[in-house]
Amino acid sequence: MGSSRWQVTITTRLGIKEVLSLGLLLVEMPVFENRTRLFVKERVSLLKLRDTYDLLEVESLGSVGLAKDEPATWAKWARLLAKKALLPTTLNVYADNHPQPQLSIHKRPGIFRTRLEIRDAHGQLLVQVISKVFTLGGALVIQDAGRQPIGELTGDWKGWDYTATLRGEAIGRVTKKWAGLAKELFTNADQYLVEASQPQHFRLVLGLALAVDLVYKERQG
Repeated sequence: MGSSRWQVTITTRLGIKEVLSLGLLLVEMPVFENRTRLFVKERVSLLKLRDTYDLLEVESLGSVGLAKDEPATWAKWARLLAKKALLPTTLNVYADNHPQPQLSIHKRPGIFRTRLEIRDAHGQLLVQVISKVFTLGGALVIQDAGRQPIGELTGDWKGWDYTATLRGEAIGRVTKKWAGLAKELFTNADQYLVEASQPQHFRLVLGLALAVDLVYKERQG
């Protein structure tokens, strides 16, 4: 092969994309294939310039991946002087042992309303999301690429119990109200269950869960 650059892309029917570039094999795994639920647990730290969330299997609490708050350098240090809600950031979702984000939530700065974009592993836009202004429990409007409303995430911020709907159909929930885990795990809104009705909706429901976390917890900070 020598020093020549070459690249081969193989896409299997299962959706696994293998890229051979400069003699290095990189595999992009379909992390959300056949998955319908995960447990999200935020890591505790004293000086929180950036947030990190563990993504865990519901039954075993074994690690599946991480969601990492990765703002631009200037925005990270600006958090020492300004509230995070006023600054942009990107929350990237990583699978264990895979360096490339499998899902990304991009948040723009906002005062009364916050706009976010949820993108897949290839950077393709899944949906746009915008927070509602007048709501007691906290809610997000789901929009398509043309900013037309196609769904909502509605519920109770204090109780951390949300339902996601898409084109009038319930597709998932974000909740602390689940008896399958020990009560001591649910000490605050930093730990919650994300559950989708079908595997094809899981990426979106997880993205919405992290989006509502970003919007409403940052406003309280």
